[in-house]
Amino acid sequence: MTRPTVEYSAIGADLRTSMPSKLTEAKGSPHYVRVLSLFIVTSFLAIFGTTFLLSSYLARYVAGQMMMRDAVVSMQFLNSIVRVEEANSYFYGETKNREVPAMEEFFVHVSRLPDVFRANVYAMSGEILWSSDREMIGRTFDENDELSAAMRGELHPEVNVMERGEKDEHVGLPPDVTEFIEFYIPIWSEDRSFVVGAVEVYKAPASLLLSIHNTERLSWIAALLSGAVLFAALLGVVIYSTRILRRQEQRLVETERLAVVGEMASAVAHGLRNPLAAIRSCAELAGEDDLPETSRQSVHDIIDQVDRLEVWIRSFLTQMRNDPASATDAAHIDIIIQRCIQNFRPQLEKRGIQIVVDGSGHNALAAAGSAEIEQVLSTVFSNAIEAMNSGGLLRISWNRAPGGRIAVQVADTGPGLSEEQLTRLFMPMQTTKSAGLGVGLALGRRIAERLGGSLDLRNGPERGVEVTLTLPAGA
Repeated sequence: MTRPTVEYSAIGADLRTSMPSKLTEAKGSPHYVRVLSLFIVTSFLAIFGTTFLLSSYLARYVAGQMMMRDAVVSMQFLNSIVRVEEANSYFYGETKNREVPAMEEFFVHVSRLPDVFRANVYAMSGEILWSSDREMIGRTFDENDELSAAMRGELHPEVNVMERGEKDEHVGLPPDVTEFIEFYIPIWSEDRSFVVGAVEVYKAPASLLLSIHNTERLSWIAALLSGAVLFAALLGVVIYSTRILRRQEQRLVETERLAVVGEMASAVAHGLRNPLAAIRSCAELAGEDDLPETSRQSVHDIIDQVDRLEVWIRSFLTQMRNDPASATDAAHIDIIIQRCIQNFRPQLEKRGIQIVVDGSGHNALAAAGSAEIEQVLSTVFSNAIEAMNSGGLLRISWNRAPGGRIAVQVADTGPGLSEEQLTRLFMPMQTTKSAGLGVGLALGRRIAERLGGSLDLRNGPERGVEVTLTLPAGA
């Protein structure tokens, strides 16, 4: 029997030393950090780059539409004045008729346009026929694209920030004007078949410019807020997905470990069946001899424990085969708890641990196999007993839980666990015991989850540890 024990210990030591590297890699997850960092950079550039382009275009479009509306109204007004005053012929270049009353009336209307601080009237030749600044009359300016567009019947208003010397026709502008709207208004013939001239208007409408700037500001704010909300939403989704992937990777590593442990345990359990059968046969033969009553009771205890191990091994092996026929309709929780207490009675008495059983007043049934529940509770009892070296109190209770479930609670008065130990306790090959393998609670949680329940552990309100095993209730 020495050789199998040494091999089992060697396998456990190898598992404890080789497999934590995978779990460490899963916990650190440097590739997740790189993916998250790459997403943050790329999504930030993409979202806010697109936001910048869209907000710039939207601001320019809205400002252009506001200025265009003002320019169209001015064009309609001036063209109506020209038709009413019958001043079309003046734009044909007949400069000798500048003082005719019709043109004087037209110039008065031009100069009195709202918010206009300068106006120039151009002939088809590009000569300034009239200007609110008399020094500009008779001058021409080369390479005036806006004037050429107006002579083609086009209207292009634009906002300009005062820059001295930017255009030749900008000379002599008032020094107190820093921002203005400039547009060239085409003047049409009476039948609107061709353009006869143009009027250049410089306006500084405070209300319109303020509206344009407010619109631009609101467009930027709305675009930035929308981009920030979108970025935050995508970032939240990616962080959540990263956490799920990290947990899935960790569960995959745990599954790989448990698969190795399961293979090892299957081999050990299968190999123990023959020695157990031999032990039981020897105990039965010894029980037929003439023995003192105390010795006979010990022989019966050996037979009972061998039978219990045989039932557990058979249940374990059928679970490993995923045999559907191994499912049990229902198990009595109170009977299983009493059986566990009886199994651990010598250890409880040796350590001076008291037991308090507080049932819910009825025989609770769980929709699970009794051997599986006993295996999980035996692991919990063993840990609780080992935590109370100098005696203590082991409180066991069960009651109905929401959702048609049964909750079994086991609380000890030991020293409790640290936060780090609580987070690592259900990980395979993670144990606080010097001689432990770290598979008991991990396997217990997997068994509970396979049965449709859960196994949770937390520190007690004052001291000790509270373990809750939740299982589906039986019919």
